[in-house]
Amino acid sequence: MHKTSLKRYCFGLVLTLISVNSLATSYATLPKGVRVGGYRHVFTGDITSSYGANASESSYALKEGLTAKTLESINQATKEYFKQLKAINPKAYEDFTFGEYSAQGSGEVTVNGFGAGWGITDRLTAYFSMPIYKANVNLDIHRTQGNNHQQTVQQLNQNTQLSADQKLIRDITAQLPDAKQELLQSVVVNYYNYKPIGNWQGQGLGDVEVGAMYRLTDWKGAGIAIAGGVVLPTGRTDHPDILQDIAFGDGQTDVFAEVFMGKSFMYRRLDLDLGIRYTYQFAKDKEIRIPDSYEFPLSTKKAVVNEKLGNKISVVFGPSYGFTNWFSFSAAYALDKKFKSTFESEYTLANEILAINTDSESHYIKLAANFSTVNLYRMEVFPIPLGISLRAQEKIAGRNTPKHSQYEIDFRFFF
Repeated sequence: MHKTSLKRYCFGLVLTLISVNSLATSYATLPKGVRVGGYRHVFTGDITSSYGANASESSYALKEGLTAKTLESINQATKEYFKQLKAINPKAYEDFTFGEYSAQGSGEVTVNGFGAGWGITDRLTAYFSMPIYKANVNLDIHRTQGNNHQQTVQQLNQNTQLSADQKLIRDITAQLPDAKQELLQSVVVNYYNYKPIGNWQGQGLGDVEVGAMYRLTDWKGAGIAIAGGVVLPTGRTDHPDILQDIAFGDGQTDVFAEVFMGKSFMYRRLDLDLGIRYTYQFAKDKEIRIPDSYEFPLSTKKAVVNEKLGNKISVVFGPSYGFTNWFSFSAAYALDKKFKSTFESEYTLANEILAINTDSESHYIKLAANFSTVNLYRMEVFPIPLGISLRAQEKIAGRNTPKHSQYEIDFRFFF
């Protein structure tokens, strides 16, 4: 399982907790002095596949043979060994294998979010949101084929006149250990100094968002609002020594700006809304593993690099229809796009390798059933002004991102 595959993408499930465009129409703000508190529970379906760089879907199942071509770039010693092996007998080099392994990976992420908003004026609302993550990653590795060391020795013995160095290569081949799962685990832990490979669980605070929204218009049945704020680096970041962990934050401060536009039709039963958000991610220094090869993800070397995550843009567009004064149904199309990240350090090759496939794109269909007692409270029919939303979204296409379903239960109360 490639270190950056499941874990990087799962962090793409960051929760926008109490974004005030969920209060009513997208451009609505709280009345002066009114406050809102909220709780949101978000969970994903089992994440077992992703959209790759060419936008095609593939599972997080990995089937990899430990051949000469995949092993020779590990370090200088393996490079020299396979160079000599190829020189003695090219077919032995082509056939060489330590065995074949299959790995099946999956992940689940649950988020409990808390937030609050406050109507500073009738036009200006301030808010914050705080997500708490719980994640589980399962990684199951099985051996599907054994080594062919004895066959390689026999192929080398076909060369009747071997030099002393070539005989040494033959003798080394005859004494190569079998790459059982226990040996692979030992190499990962003792040579590369990673934590043991296996299932991983974690929970903790994510990145906290603080923002404000300002309504620009007083139009009847339509409106425009703008918003902005910061995302603070309070969440757990990716650990360089754990291959299968998931980050709950990206380690640096973000700033964002949003615009909301909406128009009501049919005596305000039908709302059509558009929201656009742009996020700038500041660069920061981060300790990471320094890769030596495009093909082989493991590395013994760690260093501090300057990482500039790609900026992000999100677009949400769709209708909402109010069947009654307490129930509405909404649907939307959403696009999330992240631009390519850049890395700066003294390791030029590693900078290029780390940046590969760091851009991403996701397309969603979102559905929601919304229940609100606000109008009933105003009519003195219901004693408490609150809102409940049931939401579901499905990722229908993407690039460099996991394929997953996401479900939310949202409670809001006004006071």
